[in-house]
Amino acid sequence: MVEDTSYMFVTGPDVVKTVTNETITKEELGGAKTHSTVSGVAHRSFENDVEALNMTRRLFEYLPLSAQEEVRYWHRNA
Repeated sequence: MVEDTSYMFVTGPDVVKTVTNETITKEELGGAKTHSTVSGVAHRSFENDVEALNMTRRLFEYLPLSAQEEVRYWHRNA
């Protein structure tokens, strides 16, 4: 998730304010920091879209191209 631009929640801050009378921001309710440190919905948060895309590409380098391909293991000593 990208900090300050991506959010994930069932209902927004306006509904929370109406129901609980609590003021909360989109970031606090379902932003990147919340989901990568509290809820566990996201494993990482990124400063911008470019960083998120570069890290996604890096992740895909570890995956085999098909289910028939043997898994390549990464070893520290290799």
